[in-house]
Amino acid sequence: MLEIARDDGRREQVDCETRSYLVHDLLHYAVEAEAKLEGGFWGNLDRGKTLDDMNDRTGLSMQDAAPEMAIVERLVGALSGAVKGRTAAEMVAALETYAAALGTTNPAWLTEAFVVSVQERMRRLLGNWKATPCGAAMELPWPA
Repeated sequence: MLEIARDDGRREQVDCETRSYLVHDLLHYAVEAEAKLEGGFWGNLDRGKTLDDMNDRTGLSMQDAAPEMAIVERLVGALSGAVKGRTAAEMVAALETYAAALGTTNPAWLTEAFVVSVQERMRRLLGNWKATPCGAAMELPWPA
């Protein structure tokens, strides 16, 4: 389960249907924290967007979201390979090829050193998650 606890006391939660959803959300956290982005998944939640807003498939709820959101979504999906053991060099090369195929470029912060820092943060996050007893909470502050 993912629960968002806001400074004003409001809470919302969603069941993560599979482990891969949780890993995807943790990867968002790692990427957005390491890149110091405020316009991704976690930054938008911090600015008051709800989980329902973030999952609105019509896109209406997110029209005012920062342009970073689209970049973050594209990169997080591709960076899942970094969690599965691909090297930073492989990931950066693959992302450059992917960006070129889309007719775009990657952000300047997307370097091999960045991918290594994301891999290390994910290693710590997954370790913390695995060490969290069943029924207990693993808290992630934002900004990270």
